[in-house]
Amino acid sequence: MRAAGLGLGGALFVAFFAALFVVPGLGSGCAHRPEEPAATVTSFGAALARGDLRAAYQLTSGEFQRRTPFETFAAGLAGAGGEPAALGQRMVTEAPAVPPRVDVTLALGERVPLVLEAGRWRIDGPVYEAWGQATPRAALRTFVRALDARRYDIVLRLVPERYRGDLSAERLRAFWEGEHKDEHRALLERVRAAASAPLTETGDEARLPLAPDGEVKLVREAGGWRIEDLDNN
Repeated sequence: MRAAGLGLGGALFVAFFAALFVVPGLGSGCAHRPEEPAATVTSFGAALARGDLRAAYQLTSGEFQRRTPFETFAAGLAGAGGEPAALGQRMVTEAPAVPPRVDVTLALGERVPLVLEAGRWRIDGPVYEAWGQATPRAALRTFVRALDARRYDIVLRLVPERYRGDLSAERLRAFWEGEHKDEHRALLERVRAAASAPLTETGDEARLPLAPDGEVKLVREAGGWRIEDLDNN
């Protein structure tokens, strides 16, 4: 570390469900009780089953509609043959019995899974990963958290082998807390701000754009992701 397949129809279904559910009590604080997710899924499925794509589209979120015009939505479904109608029928049949699930995404990209049980939302999975490096995103989170905690032994784990040499946790501490610590803290804050932004992953390399014109480059090594370069342009 230097300091410097789904088809279109399937993708639309995924995007629809990602935008569909709002956790009751975590939204705008409206006094009325929101419609149950199962009712919306059932209505959406019924519209697909009868081929009423306009009605199905009206059940998608405003954000989804801004990203996806009706023509694109309809074209993706029309090109999928009988699959949308069959999926719609499964929605109608299964939605009432399937507990609604949502993911809440935190600032560093951690996902908190929730499931509705007996009328209340419950956490449904682990929400903490101790110094993970299994994915590029996990390595970025570990980097930010380790520097926040001044755990330079953990930061050292994120350095690719070819750069380690005689590098140590103490030398990393001197770098991040030394003469240029304010500059390095500003760099860390830029990484933090970008940590949940889209990144590109190609084989054993991943890149995260870093505003205004830099990037973080990560490499996969020995089964884990490490930070090869912080391009601080």
